[in-house]
Amino acid sequence: MCRLITLVVLMVALAAGADAAGLHGTVCTHNASAREAEICLQHALSDAQAELKRKYEAVAALFGTKDRKEELARSQKTWGLYVAQTCDGLIKPETVESRLARADVLSCRTELTIERTNDLDRMFYVALHD
Repeated sequence: MCRLITLVVLMVALAAGADAAGLHGTVCTHNASAREAEICLQHALSDAQAELKRKYEAVAALFGTKDRKEELARSQKTWGLYVAQTCDGLIKPETVESRLARADVLSCRTELTIERTNDLDRMFYVALHD
C-alpha cells in the first residue's frame, strides 16, 4: 500500500512538473547535485515570473480606469503575500535539510507563479485572445 501511495505521489509530481517543463524545458529531476537542481529551479522560476509579468501587463492594458488598475495591483500584491506565506516557510536554516528546502521553495514559487499566470489568462481569456 505504501509503495502504491509513493507511486501515485511521484506521478502527480511529474505531471505538475510538466507545466514547468514547458517554461524551462526540464522538470529539474535529472541533476548531478542539489546545487544543479537549485540552478535549474531558479531558471524555471525566472521563466515563470517573466511569463507572469507579460500576462499581467496584458491584463492591465485591458483596464481603462485607474481604479480597475489599482484593484489589479492590489490583487497581485495579495497574491505575492500568499506565495510568501505558502512557500517561504519551507526553509529551515542551518539544518541538514536546508539545501532541499531551498529547492522546495523554488519549486513552490514556480508552481504558484504558473498557476497565477494561468488564472489571469482564464479570467480574461475572451479579451486577451480576441
